[in-house]
Amino acid sequence: MSGPIQTGWLRRLYARVVFLPTLWWNMLLGRVLKVRNWFDWIDPLVIVGARPFARDVPQMAELNVGGVVNTCEEYVGPVDEYSKHDIEQLHLPITDFTHPSLQDVITGVAFIQRNVESGKAVYIHCKAGRARSATIAICWLIAHKEMTPEQAQAWLLEKRPHINPRLTHRPVVQQFVREFQSSVG
Repeated sequence: MSGPIQTGWLRRLYARVVFLPTLWWNMLLGRVLKVRNWFDWIDPLVIVGARPFARDVPQMAELNVGGVVNTCEEYVGPVDEYSKHDIEQLHLPITDFTHPSLQDVITGVAFIQRNVESGKAVYIHCKAGRARSATIAICWLIAHKEMTPEQAQAWLLEKRPHINPRLTHRPVVQQFVREFQSSVG
């Protein structure tokens, strides 16, 4: 077995082993103790949050959510409930504790912007709303709110304080910035 394949396999195994304990921890902090929000608005039409459950979908519909970016490899989402409420899901299955690929980011950013331009809110999530989803959100802020990576990171931390504070150091964010700058400059 080669190194990258083994590493990918080990990452998936680790993500599966710690899935329930980390989900329970997230639920304890967000739903029971309420020391952190389950989701936060980062723009009038863009939300970053933890994974929604089927019972959350009616509230999402009331909030004008028309699109969901699901970055969870481990969770397909409440697709039947989304369908009942005319919510479109973009599923980008990314292993927990890893970052999206550049193509995932580009696809996610385009989906977000298409919904925003149509006046619909978008809910971007991973399991906890801290890293995978925030990576895509920071790239959307850079591309469509004309923020530098540092400004986008500070903005996200202000709106959702428990996100990963080093998203701009992720290679995929740096790669997205280079690609974006070369496409507009």
